[in-house]
Amino acid sequence: MISAKVKSIGPEAIAKQDRLAILFDETATPDLKKIAVVQEIEKDNDQQFNLKAGSQIVIGEQTYDVKFVGSLVNQNLQSIGHTTLVFKEVPEQPLASAIYLSPDVFPDFKVGETIQYK
Repeated sequence: MISAKVKSIGPEAIAKQDRLAILFDETATPDLKKIAVVQEIEKDNDQQFNLKAGSQIVIGEQTYDVKFVGSLVNQNLQSIGHTTLVFKEVPEQPLASAIYLSPDVFPDFKVGETIQYK
């Protein structure tokens, strides 16, 4: 399991109507931080992201089942803490940088809250 703490939430980060949230780590540029939930990832040693369908992500108290992981997700999370969390059905052409989650309940992101990647 890899944990992260929400460090900041950009003023344009939460798109509840679009049912998605963009995540980056602290290396994000100021422009990206405006549209992103910034997370500080706490990795043990050489721990690698290895998310796949069937994994789980816990945001605060809400557990989500991973339905689809785009081809760029694990690499992007590892290098720049980036992914897009999508809280709706997987489309015919899913985003390569997105994780599609169920249930489609949009989380209430809060600074200081934990995100767990299981």
